[in-house]
Amino acid sequence: MQGSYTDRFKWWLGRYLPFLKMHPPIDRGVVLYIRPIRNQLLEWERTETGETRLKVPRRKDWIGRIISRWYSLPDSHVVELDEVGSFVWQLCDGNHTVEAIVRETATEYKLNRREVEISVTTFLQTLGERRFIGFFKRGEVS
Repeated sequence: MQGSYTDRFKWWLGRYLPFLKMHPPIDRGVVLYIRPIRNQLLEWERTETGETRLKVPRRKDWIGRIISRWYSLPDSHVVELDEVGSFVWQLCDGNHTVEAIVRETATEYKLNRREVEISVTTFLQTLGERRFIGFFKRGEVS
């Protein structure tokens, strides 16, 4: 592995501490053609105001059971998405690419395409980090 000593040290450390693992940058062209799909374990409903409520279940593993006993946590918690977030959530069905979601959002709300692209990709990244959605390219599932 070539590079600076700092990069080599981070790579070595990332082998043992996964949260420090260095990920290669992803090309913008690749990101725009992946397809987001909603997590099937989440229950969701659309309210009369056009917003979406996601019902996120509590962890069912032994850590989740111990923490829920200590703090008497509910079985699930609710996340509410605003109007634009709900629009994007509706399009995360596995049939639309990120490019199509950006295009439809820009058309629906009459916004600049570049601003919408940044906002939508950041929003989808946040949903992905929380495991509310997954991403796949045509022909493969991740």
